[in-house]
Amino acid sequence: MADIAQAAKTAVQDIGKRIPRPQSVGNYLLSRLHELGCNVVFGVPGDFNMEFLDQIEDFDGISWGYNANELNAGYAADGYARVKGGGGKDGMGVGAVCTTFGICTLFPNYSLFLVEQHLANLTVYEGVGELSCVNAIAGSEAELVSVVHIVGTPSTVSQADGAILHHTLGNGDFNVFARMYKEVTVAQASITPENAASEIDRVLRLCVLKRRPVYIALPTDVAAKTIVADMKPLDLRRDVNPKDAEDEAVKHLLAILEKAERPAILVDGCCQRWHVESQVRKFVEKSGFPVFSAPMGKSVVSEFHAQYRGAYVGEHTPKPIRDELESRDVLLMVGAIKSDFNTGGFTFHVKPESLIELHSSYCKIFHATYNVGFEGVLRKLTERITHRPWALPAAFEPGTPGVREDSATDITQTFFWTELGKHLAVEPYCVVAETGTSSFGASALKMPRGSRFVSQVLWGSIGYAFAASLGTALAGRELESPLRTVLITGEGSFQLTAQEMSTFLRHKLTPIILIINNDGYTIERYIHGETREYNRTAMWKYARSLDYYSVDQDKATYPRFGLQQRIVKKQDVAGALSRAFQEKDAIHVLEIVMDKMDAPQGMVKTAAKTRAENKYNGDS
Repeated sequence: MADIAQAAKTAVQDIGKRIPRPQSVGNYLLSRLHELGCNVVFGVPGDFNMEFLDQIEDFDGISWGYNANELNAGYAADGYARVKGGGGKDGMGVGAVCTTFGICTLFPNYSLFLVEQHLANLTVYEGVGELSCVNAIAGSEAELVSVVHIVGTPSTVSQADGAILHHTLGNGDFNVFARMYKEVTVAQASITPENAASEIDRVLRLCVLKRRPVYIALPTDVAAKTIVADMKPLDLRRDVNPKDAEDEAVKHLLAILEKAERPAILVDGCCQRWHVESQVRKFVEKSGFPVFSAPMGKSVVSEFHAQYRGAYVGEHTPKPIRDELESRDVLLMVGAIKSDFNTGGFTFHVKPESLIELHSSYCKIFHATYNVGFEGVLRKLTERITHRPWALPAAFEPGTPGVREDSATDITQTFFWTELGKHLAVEPYCVVAETGTSSFGASALKMPRGSRFVSQVLWGSIGYAFAASLGTALAGRELESPLRTVLITGEGSFQLTAQEMSTFLRHKLTPIILIINNDGYTIERYIHGETREYNRTAMWKYARSLDYYSVDQDKATYPRFGLQQRIVKKQDVAGALSRAFQEKDAIHVLEIVMDKMDAPQGMVKTAAKTRAENKYNGDS
């Protein structure tokens, strides 16, 4: 093992030296992942990936994730990639997950459509495998997250023979699962010793440049095969805008912006996905324009910045913020993602003749479209625009109002989010919020520069946040300025991915875990079935989760346990939050008990629109 470890260390040291040298296929892949800022591979062992897992365990600079199941591992890789996006080569880190071939323990509802397209009569076996991860990878595809899914497959000999192996369909087709993944990844590769270096480089490059997941099939007898490969750095240069087209677009933009009487900027999710946050901030500073954010663009600009005006979610926006944005004669929208939850149910009310959109591959100026991406355009705009300071009234402070009136004793949504916001405003944190009550509540809280906000607004897979926060916590620990993770999730969502609590302990992570217990799926109750039993989850002792997932024999390896508290009364909230935020060397679990029909008003309005769209109105 010492020889393997030394070979792995040498592989890392050789990156950038252009030294063709013998090394295993597995070590070549790991060296490339490390080059991209990936220091952990999440996943679960299975018989077809374990030769490669030996190499991961012996590789200097990459650790193993120790996940409870593959779905959680995929979520963790997604969360890791979102935070490490600012920490990898050229600011483009990736996440990685490794599973074995085929079977699944779980069939997430969101991935069934893929399975049904290809396997109408699939028998589901208990066990580990790549199919458990497909939902997580589909979410990364939808939300533009760079995740590498490595699948240990049967040996090349077994595949060539068409062997009837376990974890297969018994028909000799070893490519059926890869064909499924073709629907939710930007590139795929089946690795052989002959193509290993070129194929690994190809898919990893596309993973970074396209901001989407990729799929690598690594046969169990190929991982340890020796190859000789040139270790020059990956070519991650992005396409440069044609100079004449870019200059024409910038000239057009400057002419409009410098004549505008009430211009403003609206930042959205693709600013983060394509890592142009710093360019956006420079443009905001240089222009002096007021700036707003869409939900998926939260934390791109400090929400305490003098020019920041608030979050815009269409008709769900507080009236003062909505009136201010919609009255602008020119709105420059950067990195728009026009999904339903991100736009208040498609209720953006900005006139086309006032709207300018800058995207990663094109820019739309009113009714004219230029095939140039926003990175070069933003840089030139910042250099050339004339700064105009604007006299802005005091920013409206919306908070997160709930539907229940405040109470002297009970914890209401309005009260809780106000108390939590006091702590998140003090210093940067990575806030991970589950879709539903948690994301709608947290999205209105003001966060300072350097903060990260992670929420799966588009894909919206329930249970995502808890497992993703494992990835954000590991990534946050690796950053030059470390970020502590604050997780906010509902008790129903927590039940789907709770197994990763043991993985938090194994990695000695110290997040603050806030579990909102409102006795079931509140967002679903507002959509349909307010009194139906299917919207109520079985009750757990959520605040005692650390006790359940810890054992005496491993306690010496755990982080310090902080608060494990079930909070029912309003008077106990402030003290518990203060202690959790002050004790940074401990992991805390706070169960916050609220009324089952109390919810952020933005969520209630969104659910009402969804309910109306889903309502059966009779045969046409």
